[in-house]
Amino acid sequence: MLDVLAFVIMLPFHRSQPRTDQSAMRELMAGFDTRGVKVVTDHPRCREATLEGLYVRGSREVVVCQRGDQSNTLRHEGWHLVQTLCLGSTPWLTTEEIERGLTAQDRKELVVFVRRNSWPREAEARVMAQLKPKPFFEEVDRACSTRLQTGI
Repeated sequence: MLDVLAFVIMLPFHRSQPRTDQSAMRELMAGFDTRGVKVVTDHPRCREATLEGLYVRGSREVVVCQRGDQSNTLRHEGWHLVQTLCLGSTPWLTTEEIERGLTAQDRKELVVFVRRNSWPREAEARVMAQLKPKPFFEEVDRACSTRLQTGI
């Protein structure tokens, strides 16, 4: 059985449909490609109406479904890849940084939909997803050193 982390927008916390920043998306796709990470936009799980993306643990593949803010989803799921392949069980952000970075919407969703033991990883991924591509990849590179470039 595959261990999957998925970014799902659940009702009743329905967000308005944000537009994907296409420039950021191109920059993110190129950045992940440079680091040996495959971004898949056509995956069978994308048929699930509320699924925006996922990361299959242990792989070098991130799935981004063609809905919602795809650039945000790519950063979010990409950070789950970093957490698994580079950080292990070590958090990257402090509790204070996470608390400052979470949106009110994220807080509501975390409380209702995320198991408490998964909360730190999910909250951290939500905060990291808010970064612009350049600072996002600076953090990825700091967290992973040469691991993503050398094929973990």
